[in-house]
Amino acid sequence: MFTVAFIIFFILLLLGVPIAFAMGLGSVIAIFTSSLNINPVLVAHKLFSGVDSFSMMAIPFFMLSGELMERGGISKRIVDLAHSLVGHITGGLGMVDILTSVIFAGISGSAAADTAACGSMLIGPMKKRGYPSGLAAVIQACAGSLGPIIPPSLTMIIYCSLTNTSIGEVFMAGVIPGILIGLSLMFVTYFYARKYKIRSEHRATLKEIGTALRASVLALVMPLIIVGGIVGGVFTATEAGAVACVYAFIVGFFVYRGFTLKDIPQIICKAAGMTGMSLLIVATAAVFSWLVAYVKLPQTIVAFLTSITKSKIIIMMLLVLFLLIVGMFIETLSATIIVAPILFPVMAQYGINPIQFALVMVIVLVYAGVTPPVGGVLYITMGIAEVKMKDVLGFLGPYLIAVLAVIFLTIMIPQLSTFIPNLIWH
Repeated sequence: MFTVAFIIFFILLLLGVPIAFAMGLGSVIAIFTSSLNINPVLVAHKLFSGVDSFSMMAIPFFMLSGELMERGGISKRIVDLAHSLVGHITGGLGMVDILTSVIFAGISGSAAADTAACGSMLIGPMKKRGYPSGLAAVIQACAGSLGPIIPPSLTMIIYCSLTNTSIGEVFMAGVIPGILIGLSLMFVTYFYARKYKIRSEHRATLKEIGTALRASVLALVMPLIIVGGIVGGVFTATEAGAVACVYAFIVGFFVYRGFTLKDIPQIICKAAGMTGMSLLIVATAAVFSWLVAYVKLPQTIVAFLTSITKSKIIIMMLLVLFLLIVGMFIETLSATIIVAPILFPVMAQYGINPIQFALVMVIVLVYAGVTPPVGGVLYITMGIAEVKMKDVLGFLGPYLIAVLAVIFLTIMIPQLSTFIPNLIWH
């Protein structure tokens, strides 16, 4: 039955059917054509129960807060601050892009939102400064993908709701590896800038840095409120999303005056559309995940892996390889929902730290999703940069190697992911 569902799912993906409908149709057809006499009402039940979670309510709140921030002018002020700090370094504008994405990742939690907000402001200027269009697109795609890694993170919220893992601990686990990835992307950008002889920007004076810092202070306070509130137990991740919406509205409307009341319906409609598609993916993936559990696929994988090796390190490497393949063909959110119930028992069987595993899984799926054929974030930046796939592939490899190096370090040194959670909660 699961084989039928997977084959139909994969065929529909190749035909270009949206991921939610591909999963849903594959699962429904498999259930209705099986000889196990499964009650069709189960499908409706699983669709509902898949989104019937308090944690899932965080999705519409963070989607709306992201739209309010983008329209409210918060993004531009973060760009100005990043420019004053690193713009003078060789490859400075590319580094401005990366640093902006690091800061913005602490606000929105969505790779697509980060990429669209920062890319629309920085890809054009990078092209004018001499960056090849394909390189500009790759820099933004890799930098924007930090959104689900540095807290808050919609992907982490969904993973934790599926596995009953602490959202706060997984959030904080992403801080150090996320910063390391940002630095590694800057390192690669520096050498590309030297290769193409891209001149740096002027060095900002202390006065200019101070001006940029004052202008962006309200934007910088936002991640402190969101993450600090969750870590301090003041509110849950869902409540943090609501707080983020209120804060983004107040700052964007009353302080920065980036939008008017007439813009509110458009902002809400755009956020609602993104929320609807995300929750539809979650709902249909719940049916698919039920099929996975029904045929006892996790137990089969555990038995197979234990027959190969007892080493946690080797198992983690094998899981990274598996997740890379999955992430190349399935969008990050969907892949998380599908594989989390499968691999969580494997992690438990081998005694792998659940916080470390959660982070490694999210990073791998996020950056596997930058590559073709899915490459959702990459397609966004390609559209902004007006380039084709052949123009970006030559630049993508070194950036992905840099990210894989951080993943390897996170596997070999678990403290990179567990130090901050242990410091706060244990």
